[in-house]
Amino acid sequence: MECFMFRSSIMLLATMLCVSCVSHRPIQDSSSPPIDAANPLDGTPVALAWSSGTQLMMGVDTGAVQTSLLFSPAVESIGARLRGRGAMRTANVPVSLKDDGEPISRKQDVVMVDQAPYDGLLGWECIRKYVWNINYPKRSHRFFNKLPSKIRSWHKLSLIPGSDYPQIADKHGRRIILDTGAPHAVYISKKRWNAIKQAYPDAFVSVYSGYSPAAGGFYAHECMHVSSFQLGPLELKNILLCESFANPEVMGIPDDIDIILGYGALAARQFWLDGPGNALYFSSTSHRMPAPSSFNLMGGTFIQDRNGNGPMKAYVAEWSPAWDAGLRTGDVLVSINGRKNPYPDLVEYVTTQRGAQASVVVQRRNRLVRIHWEVPAAPPAGDYYPTPQAITEQEFENHVKQQEEKEQPQDAAGDQQPAPAATETPEEAAPAPDGKTDKTPAA
Repeated sequence: MECFMFRSSIMLLATMLCVSCVSHRPIQDSSSPPIDAANPLDGTPVALAWSSGTQLMMGVDTGAVQTSLLFSPAVESIGARLRGRGAMRTANVPVSLKDDGEPISRKQDVVMVDQAPYDGLLGWECIRKYVWNINYPKRSHRFFNKLPSKIRSWHKLSLIPGSDYPQIADKHGRRIILDTGAPHAVYISKKRWNAIKQAYPDAFVSVYSGYSPAAGGFYAHECMHVSSFQLGPLELKNILLCESFANPEVMGIPDDIDIILGYGALAARQFWLDGPGNALYFSSTSHRMPAPSSFNLMGGTFIQDRNGNGPMKAYVAEWSPAWDAGLRTGDVLVSINGRKNPYPDLVEYVTTQRGAQASVVVQRRNRLVRIHWEVPAAPPAGDYYPTPQAITEQEFENHVKQQEEKEQPQDAAGDQQPAPAATETPEEAAPAPDGKTDKTPAA
């Protein structure tokens, strides 16, 4: 496939190039393979690379199929010529894993962005040649040529040899991949997400957003906080379960990826990714998993269009606090707390920080709507019923099967059923005359 996965939060994309990498210190060890891991480990793993004497900070991303790729600010600083048009271009830039080493690739795919958190990415085609120790509890990672023999007694998930990504072998036949560039723990396909929502209709559904070429650009999707999610012998606790950002049409693949494990899934244990041995080993000891960072307590946010252009528009989960306050998906953002064209960090603050207050003006059709809210506390586990407290592997597949059975008769008779008459809610009624402003009180 020509496509790859890279994503970061909207805030992360607003970070100056490599500012987030300033505190990283490389591990230099002559006995280790030629990938210098940068530590401490915080977020997407980072390693060092070089191009004609220029040091590069590279995200280590198993969700990228290439050996390496670069972001346009790095290519421009090197002075190389960009070729092609559009969001993905190419450049003749040699990339090496050592200052004086042989290039691992000479021609790079280049992602066109205004700013980026790294100079580029090392992808699975490079990573799979080595053994990678990932230890988020101790905030460290490093590479080896061989797997230590004692690790073979650990729990493991087998990988399918020759896959474009580290794909986990699954008895249910699901396509499951590990993507160390994705921040949250678990992403599931739209079909599986709909099945989970049907199974737990009273669960608190929120939203998350970011950027990924695999999504076609900027995106927003739904998510929920679950206390436990099981994948074979691996149990993940206190995680975000997300509707996947990956768009198969954009990626050029026939079907959805069923499950994507992001680096959030690695937060509580030590892992060894054995590329040559096609296995993912993990420790039996599980550290307390941190609560999901930047969890959207309002269930609504504002994002640019796919290409990052304004104006920002709302994306809202139904029956969320943002929905109850009067915000609707598609509302065009005019201002937040009097600020027009607010930065993404303000949007994040007034949707994730408990007690934060917001006075939001949006345009809905031809009228302005004022919406006020105060960010609530996170809903305590068990205050809704039924709860997705613990989703076992068998329960998960049963929910998917039940949803498929429900949809089959509907699909068969879909064209024969007359469309129901559309009804308008008060918020979606005919637009007010120009110049008038509606006020929508908080619920």
